[in-house]
Amino acid sequence: MIRLSSLLATILLVACNSHPKNVFKTDTPLDVAQSVFGKKGFPDVKKFSTGEYKGDFSGNDLADSLTTKFTLLEQKENTAVVAMTALTPSGKGEDIYLHFEKDTVWKINAVRGLAMTGIIAEALKEMEHLTPQQVEEAIKKGRFESKEDYAFQLGNSRLVLAMDRDLIKHFEEHKAEFERIKNTALEELKTIKINEDGSTRMIEKLKPDYHKLFIVGVRYDDYEVGGNCLSFTIGGMLDNTVGYLYAANKKDLPEMNPNRLIMLKEIGNGWYLYKTT
Repeated sequence: MIRLSSLLATILLVACNSHPKNVFKTDTPLDVAQSVFGKKGFPDVKKFSTGEYKGDFSGNDLADSLTTKFTLLEQKENTAVVAMTALTPSGKGEDIYLHFEKDTVWKINAVRGLAMTGIIAEALKEMEHLTPQQVEEAIKKGRFESKEDYAFQLGNSRLVLAMDRDLIKHFEEHKAEFERIKNTALEELKTIKINEDGSTRMIEKLKPDYHKLFIVGVRYDDYEVGGNCLSFTIGGMLDNTVGYLYAANKKDLPEMNPNRLIMLKEIGNGWYLYKTT
């Protein structure tokens, strides 16, 4: 199943024109991604499709006004992940993750994006239009605990829905604070008992600090993510989440796959952006 947000669904446009003069490359996962989704008229989508991806959604279905960019996130012997960013002329866009398998050639086996974002988008739209007086009324009715809670939910919802580039920008702008909180969590790990079933809550005493970064919680060995690392969860719906990971050693990182960790993008110095489904 192709899991995409409503934004991309509204900017799809079937194009029937073919361009036989195009030259398509298919040697690497990045080549295949660019050929299948980057140009019109790619003739062999089915040949480079496998698993749940049937080739029914490709560059032939994208509006001509869209700009697509591709980044190789990982390539192993028989699997790979490529990130595709589709941008409208206004700069709005969607980040999509193409998961590959290799037999005789590289084939797309799943297309993923952060799912179930519609409810969050509707809530954000409502919060953005509240006047100060309406916020006060919502607090009295129990919709928000306080003005601070309103500000947190507003900022957190925006961050959940943000594009990868903006999520990384948010981290870079607040890197010193992320590092401070991370260091405190690592010190706490030396003194507490780790939950053997996974997902140990960390540094509850710093909740006001990481809430200022619009982070809902910090965990070690988060069962939603996997790996022996710290997760700084932004949020999402159910098991469709986005956040930041810290792992001092790459061997402790979880592995990407289309059924759980759909994206892992390196930021630097042990930090990563992640999304699950």
